[in-house]
Amino acid sequence: MSRDREIVAPDFMATLVESGNYAPAVRVGDLLYVSGQVGRDRALVPVTSSLEAHIEAVFDNLLAVLAAAGCAAHDVVELVSYHTDVPAQMPTFQAIKRRHFGDPTHLPAWTAVGVAQLNSPDFLVEVKAVAVVPGR
Repeated sequence: MSRDREIVAPDFMATLVESGNYAPAVRVGDLLYVSGQVGRDRALVPVTSSLEAHIEAVFDNLLAVLAAAGCAAHDVVELVSYHTDVPAQMPTFQAIKRRHFGDPTHLPAWTAVGVAQLNSPDFLVEVKAVAVVPGR
């Protein structure tokens, strides 16, 4: 496996790399390590209209980072989710997760973790992932 490291970011996250010292993902060989994605829109503004919209934004951002590396949801082998209120968020989270990761032949390993707070009080859920980059 190559030890070359490459930062991966969709265009709308470029400012996070430049000014935030943040890599949305790092590709090393055939593995993609996706940093925690939160519920913000393409303008990087937190989505606060509803829990469902917030979690959809989390998955939209995760899928955008995966796509920037040439990956899709079925390439994800590990998923870790962080929740500020596990009991209240889990039914909505599971329903949305199932829409994106519902193929029983491509389920990622998944760990859900309860946390006191994420890096902003507007962020309720964060998801990080590891994916295998196809064709590498």
